[in-house]
Amino acid sequence: MTSGENPVIEDFALIHDGNCILETGTWSVLKNTFSGDVQDLGEVTIVPGLINAHVHLELSHLKGRTVQGKGFTNWIKSLLSNPLYDLDSEAVSEAVQQMRDNGTAFCVDISTRNCAQVASIMDKLGMGFYACCEAIGTQQPKQGAKFFPQKEFTYGRAAGAGHSLYSTGSELLQAVKIANDAAGLPYPIHLAENAEEDEIVAQGTGEFAEMLKGAGLLADSGNKGLRPVEYADQLDLLDESTLAVHCVRVNEEDISTLAERKVNVCLCPRSNEYIGEGRAPWEMILESGINTCLGTDSIASNHDLSMWNELEYLLKNINISMSTAEALALVTSNSAKALKIDDSYGSLEKGKRAVYATVPAHLEDLLF
Repeated sequence: MTSGENPVIEDFALIHDGNCILETGTWSVLKNTFSGDVQDLGEVTIVPGLINAHVHLELSHLKGRTVQGKGFTNWIKSLLSNPLYDLDSEAVSEAVQQMRDNGTAFCVDISTRNCAQVASIMDKLGMGFYACCEAIGTQQPKQGAKFFPQKEFTYGRAAGAGHSLYSTGSELLQAVKIANDAAGLPYPIHLAENAEEDEIVAQGTGEFAEMLKGAGLLADSGNKGLRPVEYADQLDLLDESTLAVHCVRVNEEDISTLAERKVNVCLCPRSNEYIGEGRAPWEMILESGINTCLGTDSIASNHDLSMWNELEYLLKNINISMSTAEALALVTSNSAKALKIDDSYGSLEKGKRAVYATVPAHLEDLLF
């Protein structure tokens, strides 16, 4: 088991009532204090339930139906050749169950068309979640508009999200941010993901810009002469509630800005590799002190939705050493802090939700 500064507790025991953790400690002590059914997991290492900080479950029917390694514009073209938003409830249910089986206890799902439906599926299957309704388009936000359902769920909440600087009007991005802030919710937004975004924000040009223009989705972000992080900062979108997803194309100045604004960053390493966008400067981001977590993105841009596989990929390719606690924090406590759910998730402590994951045997040597 791992927790806190001294991450390993031998002979660990967790007492729970099926929902909340009642006590933690060593089995030799707790067995004399509590009574009830006992589940012995054997010689394994358990950690807090994993958190997938960025996924698009409404695309769960698109596994293997997009191109790999050919860059963002070509990936988008292949994505758009599919029936994107014809929700396949069975595929979503299977994806959620597979995530749970792999130790994921909470996820941030981004839906363009099917927010409420996906939320209901996650809730039914006991997955903790934010179901984020993604704002996209150049329309002006209406006075008093609701950007996400005001429905109550057992295991999660609905929220808003901004798609990106290039596809969502600035006033709409700001309005969703204000709405999320008022509700005490994090604000996810794709940021600095690819070279196409750089060109659109700086100059308003490029093949992808023309595609967006033709679809009526090209936001008025061009000809600014700015980098995406600079423009987002100019719009007051960056603060401690912001979850900036991807951040592949950030330089030292961008990273400094993100750190100063206390922005949370969600890296999606395997998705970036799958699409062919390059990789974020993981080392610089982590060494800057930015609160950093991991997400898988969708099955349309990844091989699976396993957070263990995401963490393994990063650890095998990163050029700095990380302690066990630092590595596991990327999929547990850092994520919980970024998402404002650290009162219930992120560590195995009394009062938190009784969810945990078992470290796969093949990762033991990599993590410990």
